[in-house]
Amino acid sequence: MENRSPTLDMSPLPFLHLANVLKQLPRTGWLRTIEHPESVAAHMYRMALMALCAPSGLDKEKCVLLALAHDMAESVVGDITPHDNVSKEDKFKLEDFGFRYIKSLLDPFDPTLGEKLRTAWLEYEEGMTREAQYMYDVDKLECMIQAFEYEQMTLGEKNLEEFQGLAPKIRLPETRQWLKLLGQERQAYLLNRLNRIRVVFVIGGPFAGKKTHCTLLSNQFGVRHLSMTDIFYNMSIDQTYPHAEFLRDCLEHNMTVPTDLAIKVLEKTIAESTDEKGWVLLRGFPENVRQLVEFEEKLQKSNYTLLLRCSTERALQRSKNHGSVDDKDIDLRIQEFEKRRAAMEPRLSTTSGFFRSVDCNGSEEEVYKEVRNAFEGFIWHDEHSVSHHSG
Repeated sequence: MENRSPTLDMSPLPFLHLANVLKQLPRTGWLRTIEHPESVAAHMYRMALMALCAPSGLDKEKCVLLALAHDMAESVVGDITPHDNVSKEDKFKLEDFGFRYIKSLLDPFDPTLGEKLRTAWLEYEEGMTREAQYMYDVDKLECMIQAFEYEQMTLGEKNLEEFQGLAPKIRLPETRQWLKLLGQERQAYLLNRLNRIRVVFVIGGPFAGKKTHCTLLSNQFGVRHLSMTDIFYNMSIDQTYPHAEFLRDCLEHNMTVPTDLAIKVLEKTIAESTDEKGWVLLRGFPENVRQLVEFEEKLQKSNYTLLLRCSTERALQRSKNHGSVDDKDIDLRIQEFEKRRAAMEPRLSTTSGFFRSVDCNGSEEEVYKEVRNAFEGFIWHDEHSVSHHSG
């Protein structure tokens, strides 16, 4: 042990271990409203990304350093907030001693690095340079972005309006412009939560008859029938859509479209094609828990789900009728769907009246009768429920 200690002390490892505190330390200001808030390190990370977006003429490398240094002393002294009743002078003294400890950890490895970090912290605190002023704005704007995202994560049930009070502290033209866009995005989101679209997720394994029965329901009830595959294709050939080329690449190489983009595309399609009194059948969506959670957070909660269940034997028989001979491929797809279904079903079926499961092993006529009854049950539930008035 004695031989290893000097080598360890002369390495950056002690400093890196201290940095782990920031990964575990919650941002204290959120604890009054959010049970498991972001860490200090998470806040610093996005600030560093925002530093890379600094306006022309600013030293982006310096901005990144300021982002990393501005809360680094919290690894030693903790996250001190205005609610702690610590004076500005005492807070500065505590954080200064925190940086002195950081410097003592780093000096054996690199005598200049600790002082460089402390100098960056002082530059941020003094706010005299353009980079420091920009990062001051970024610190406040990042907090407002996070507040909006917490409103989404809590399905619109947490109103974090109080954090909008940071807006007057954001002063630079570039950050004021981003602030305006964020405000518009938030207002549109809050408004959309009030205008619920009646959505039915139609999910099932291969050869369960999703397309057939969605088409029949659409024809009989005049409801909108959408499939993610069709949506992606239509957007990929839309030359006005900024992500069209990327979507084409995903389709061409059989790559999964990122969930973030899938939800944005779906939101755009629903908004353009559906009135608030109509119904939408979403065939083959969601595919997994992440898609479900993001749909609920970004668009709306309390959606109906129609699960079409089909035995492996019946699916294999139908695949042969359609000319498919690869039983192993069909069996593997069924297994993969069942894993995803098992993960999603507890969340889909939590609220009474919003989830129906239909046995699809019978003939097309027999199965559609049950599918129609399930959909009519959704209509009845919607007409007699007050829950659809909330987002």
